[in-house]
Amino acid sequence: METLPGFGGRLLTPGAPGYDRARRVRNARADRRPVLIARCTDADDVIAVLAHARGHGLPVAVRGGGANVAGWGTCDDGVVIDLGGMKRIDIDPVARTAVAEPGLTWGEFDAATQEHGLAVPGPRNADVGIAGHTLGGGVGDLSRQHGLTSDNVTFFDLVTADGRHLRADADTHPDLFWALRGGGGNFGVVTRFGFRLHPVDGVVAGPLVHPAGQAPAALRTARDWLAGAPDEASLIALLWTAPPLPFVPEHLHFERCAVLVPSWFGPPEQADEVLAPLRHGTARPVADRVTRLPYTTYQRLLPSPPDVTRQHVYNRGELLTDLTDTTLDLLLGHWKTAGPNFSVVLGALGGAIRRAPAGPTAFTHRDAGWFVELCAQWYGNADSSEHLTPARSAWQALQEVTEGPYVNLLPDPEPHWVRAAYPDVTYARLARVKDTWDPDNLFRFNANIPPLAAKENDR
Repeated sequence: METLPGFGGRLLTPGAPGYDRARRVRNARADRRPVLIARCTDADDVIAVLAHARGHGLPVAVRGGGANVAGWGTCDDGVVIDLGGMKRIDIDPVARTAVAEPGLTWGEFDAATQEHGLAVPGPRNADVGIAGHTLGGGVGDLSRQHGLTSDNVTFFDLVTADGRHLRADADTHPDLFWALRGGGGNFGVVTRFGFRLHPVDGVVAGPLVHPAGQAPAALRTARDWLAGAPDEASLIALLWTAPPLPFVPEHLHFERCAVLVPSWFGPPEQADEVLAPLRHGTARPVADRVTRLPYTTYQRLLPSPPDVTRQHVYNRGELLTDLTDTTLDLLLGHWKTAGPNFSVVLGALGGAIRRAPAGPTAFTHRDAGWFVELCAQWYGNADSSEHLTPARSAWQALQEVTEGPYVNLLPDPEPHWVRAAYPDVTYARLARVKDTWDPDNLFRFNANIPPLAAKENDR
């Protein structure tokens, strides 16, 4: 196909130059072959592609940054609406607002907003796209001060399943606005996000590295510290086999270790006092790289692995009310017995997330104090039980204590796991919104919530 009525972007079909590269996402396990990849430039392109897909009965996958762990940004024998080239952003530094297109990564978004000393809560990985992260709720280190990413959305411009281009905000289509803040990509193709921004003038942060033997004490120290820390403080903790990064001592390269990465967004002169329990407590790190950093530098402390389109990934996130000693011991036990390609990431929640600054949204697990990400990353056989089994068994062991999976880190597409991400009343409301805006379930390559008339196992 060379042309499509009303489409001004670029079309790629199997065999065309660039097709094989364009079909890949950031998980080699999602090795799919769409019949058409439509690289859109604006909302009119999206409308044209959707009309083509509907007219030919083709399934539709929507891709922003392409980083979703389940590989929903592509599909077999269907159409990929690729929004990766839509990267416009307009910032009003006086009103502290931004209007951003869905192809932006968080690194690109943060670079633009930080020119004005502003930011919005975003993920701890600058290579993640803004769209999927925001639609799934969105958590990050600024969330303890300013809520979820989706709490800071003022409007969504989107193209609906029937080809309408409209705006959803608190006053116009409020049910749709509610659903888009945590309900994922079930309801349309978002072409612009309106964000409320916050002043961020750097951060005091950095890695604290502990050898494996100190991991239990380091994690308990971090948990106890966070319980009394101000909202301006946050933390991420990693249990991993350390790559040869500059902040990892050479004797720990390719060895198991624990890394705490605290962050302090309050007055810099208070950082030493606030972070002292982590830096100078009983679990003393063997490397301390905490310092004052530009926010954009901080967001790239933990880089993405090389060649992500060839790497197989299985990441699942669970939301936990708290981290008991029993839960920590369980996680540590899985980490110690799994292979070197298995890691555990713990991230601080709480603070403003619990206060729901934007009112009710489809992300409802507000009482969670932590999220835990269980991650396997490897090359070779995509279905390797050596790597998949430890990750799957670890999250299954958490089911008695989890509030539910985090929809942005849900690689298991079975309907009962999507339902587990939402309380019953929230799921029922989302299904009603789906019934209104996408009754034929055109947008089903996601953590899918079928319309009321559809059967949950009809995918």
